[in-house]
Amino acid sequence: MEKMIIFLPIILFFGFFGFLIFGFLFIVMKLVLKSKNSSWKGEVIDKKHKEIRDSDDHNKMNHFYYLVVKTEEGKEMKVGLSHELWDKFVIGDKLEKPKGKLFPEKM
Repeated sequence: MEKMIIFLPIILFFGFFGFLIFGFLFIVMKLVLKSKNSSWKGEVIDKKHKEIRDSDDHNKMNHFYYLVVKTEEGKEMKVGLSHELWDKFVIGDKLEKPKGKLFPEKM
């Protein structure tokens, strides 16, 4: 009985945080699979770059790069990319995001 009193809070603590970690990983995997299963074609209509100052370290800036793409269906969507991929595209490029890939490619 004494062991249960000692170890029960520890077991509950690790069980709770284990549940949170597995839940987070499940959501991340679901989003990645959703992105990989989508496919579309479109044209780059704008390139955007945002700088946001880090709230913890005021000397650090976070950079976010994304393309604004108009799909063949007429919808506008924002596609977040790394700086290296962002540099490869220019406004007017035709893009295709094939099923099974995470990022679009030039057509």
